[in-house]
This record gives sequence, C-alpha cells and structure tokens, in this order.
Amino acid sequence: MIKFSKKLRNFIIPLACMGFIGWIDPSSDKNEEGRQLYNEGKYGDAISKFTDAQLHLPESDSLNFNIANTHYKVGKFPEAEKSYKGVLDSKDAALKAKANYNLGNTMYKQGKFNEALDFYKKAIKLAEKEPGVIDDEGKGVREDAKYNYEFVQKKMEDMKKEQQERQEQKEQEEQQQEEKDPDQQEQQKQQQQKEDQEKQDKGDKGGQERKSQPEKENEEAPLQPYEKKEMTKEEAERILDALKQSEQSARDIQEKEDNSAQFMIEKNW
Repeated sequence: MIKFSKKLRNFIIPLACMGFIGWIDPSSDKNEEGRQLYNEGKYGDAISKFTDAQLHLPESDSLNFNIANTHYKVGKFPEAEKSYKGVLDSKDAALKAKANYNLGNTMYKQGKFNEALDFYKKAIKLAEKEPGVIDDEGKGVREDAKYNYEFVQKKMEDMKKEQQERQEQKEQEEQQQEEKDPDQQEQQKQQQQKEDQEKQDKGDKGGQERKSQPEKENEEAPLQPYEKKEMTKEEAERILDALKQSEQSARDIQEKEDNSAQFMIEKNW
C-alpha cells in the first residue's frame, strides 16, 4: 500500500547500512574520539574513550598502543610499559617497531637504562629489516632510536665515571683523615696532660694556703701571759659584802619559790 520513490529508496538504504556498520563497530567511533581528545591534551577523557573501545575489541593492538601512549603522557610509566608490551607480538611490523621504541623511552623514564637500550636496539632492527617499515615513518623511528640509544649509553658512561670519581674522592678523604689522626691524638694527649698539670698545681697551691693560714692567725693573735696581782684590803671587803648580798638574795628567791609551789598545790583540785 505504501510505496517509496526510487530516489528515496536509494537514500535510505545506504543510510541504513551506515547505521548498521556503526552499530556493529562502536569501538571505531570511540577510538576516533579518544584520538581527538589525546591531540587536544585531554588525556583523562582520551583514556576513557580508548578503554570503552577496548571493551568491544580487547585484542586490538592499535588500542593497546593508544592506551600506552596516553599512560606515558600522564607519567604512568608502569601502566604504559604493560600496554606497550601487549603490542610486541603484533603482526603490524611498523606498529611493533614503534612499540619497541616507546618502550625504550618508558624504561629510560623509570631508570632502567639497560632495558631501554635493549628496546632501542630492537626498534632499530625492526625498522631496518622488517618489510613495510621502510618508509618515512619507519626511517624516523630508526633514526630516533639510534639517537636515544647513543644518548642513554653516554649517560650510563657519565654516571659510571661520576660514581668512580666520588668513590676515589671518598677513599682519598678517608686516607687523609687517617694521616691526620695520629697528630690529632698527640695534640689531644698533650692538651690533656697540660690540663691535668694545671689542676694539680692549683690543688697544691690551695693546700699550702690552707696549711699556712692557722700559723698566720697565731702570729697575729698570740696568747697573753698571766700576770699575778696583789689584792688590797678595800677590794677584799667589797668582795665579802658582795658575797653576803648574793647569799641573802638567793635565800629570798628560794623562799618565794617554796611559797609559790605550795600555793600551786592547794589550787590543784
């Protein structure tokens, strides 16, 4: 009952086919969105798109490579290393060469210089021998890998030389210290002897001062000699009167004490 014109039918069929293709391969769109975000420097959003695409194509070497590059950009080198190694068995020789080159950079960033050299060497061999790699991009990978290989190799030699110089300097300082030690010990010994002698001299001087001090006091305050003196008659009479008065005073005091004691007894009820 419903009819379509030929032109309308020709338009709808391709459109439906494109929609069907997009439906059966959603990873392609997500991968493309991830690449665009990566180029814009939005690495967090890019990794989300690549990861979503990987859910549909878990064995995709190109997705592993893109994910590894994004991890590398944000400094997640162990994660980048793991993703790059997932590309090493790829059938795409060019992709495999680039993965080895990037692995060399990743190892260098982690301080694994020997492993970095190994991956640069593999990248050079792949770029030189594998068919399909001998193009402008392959030549660029090879030249960059050679440059980085020489750079890392020289850096390792410089580090080794610097370490050797530090070791030699340390040994030289230790040797100089050993040579100085006997002189220092002798100086310390002499200084200690000097201090001990000063303490001893000070102690002897103090003892001599303490010992001589009583003698000095005796010289300044000698004992006065006893002189016998005759008593006159008047002095004798005054002494007798004083004795009699003292005896009378003593008897008066005793009587008062006796009366007081009796009074205190009577009141003690």
